[in-house]
Amino acid sequence: METINPESLVGRHCRLLRAVRDNEGRNRFTEQPLIVREIDNLGRHMLLVQFDDGSTTFLFPTEVIVHN
Repeated sequence: METINPESLVGRHCRLLRAVRDNEGRNRFTEQPLIVREIDNLGRHMLLVQFDDGSTTFLFPTEVIVHN
């Protein structure tokens, strides 16, 4: 995995466009996670997001709307 352009979205909050499951197995939808990192992995651009309780998950940019 390679980190790319870490300043572009890192530190911004986003809104989920669909329900997602975090690494702990909990369904998330109404929360607005923080973008922690952007990566390219196997040709896919992904965002690592962190929820208020500290759990994280990877999402595709098409699964969120980034707040300005």
